[in-house]
Amino acid sequence: MGEPQQVSALPPPPMQYIKDYTDENIRKGLAPKPPPPIRDSYMMFGNQFQCDDLIIRPLESQGIERLHPKQFDHKRELKKLNMSILVNFLDLLDILIKSPGSIKREEKLEDIKLLFVHMHHLINEYRPHQARETLRVMMEVQKRQRLDTAERFQKHLERVGEMIQGCLTSLPDDLPQMEVPGGSCDGTKSAGLMGNIGCPIGPALRHKTEPMDVEVAGASCMVGGHDDKAISPPKRNTMWDKDAAMCSIIDEIA
Repeated sequence: MGEPQQVSALPPPPMQYIKDYTDENIRKGLAPKPPPPIRDSYMMFGNQFQCDDLIIRPLESQGIERLHPKQFDHKRELKKLNMSILVNFLDLLDILIKSPGSIKREEKLEDIKLLFVHMHHLINEYRPHQARETLRVMMEVQKRQRLDTAERFQKHLERVGEMIQGCLTSLPDDLPQMEVPGGSCDGTKSAGLMGNIGCPIGPALRHKTEPMDVEVAGASCMVGGHDDKAISPPKRNTMWDKDAAMCSIIDEIA
């Protein structure tokens, strides 16, 4: 047996409209235009509404008798309505037990219906407040998320700065000096591997002025094409010192 098919609670879309909104009709401008905005009145759920009506219409405009004053406490009135509904329901049960065919049964049903209408109206008056509170909570959540993201970025930035500072402090002081072509920013030689802080050190790493450094760099990068015995002990020691320094930097970063 096959899997049960999902049935949508919504009605199927109107095919007489879907077939008019094809890609070709849209490209040629033959698709029907959207309906114009309503400017006077409209029908919804069998009732007629005006476009300039309030979102929450007063009870008098709907032909419903008002049971509470215009100035009132919502919480207190809701409690009173809840208690009145309970009392009227008990009265309805008493009428159904004693005289089910009495006319008072219909009157009591109308009273309960009116109480429920008032309760729903008071609850609906809280909708604007609910919308404002929902928007406020959403903005607070977005603010908290952005602050948390900024705090995590700041922690990562501080950690990276500490790692770089640790790498700089772990460099040995007896590394061979390299001369920057044309001197450093102030006309002097750059001391150490990093040179003068704030000066471009890229050319110093690519162009080496000492012949020994050029030969050692070539031997370190292409060790497979040279014989280790052809390298003199001082040059080999210099190469090992540089390799050890680079390995230490990589270990600190990792």
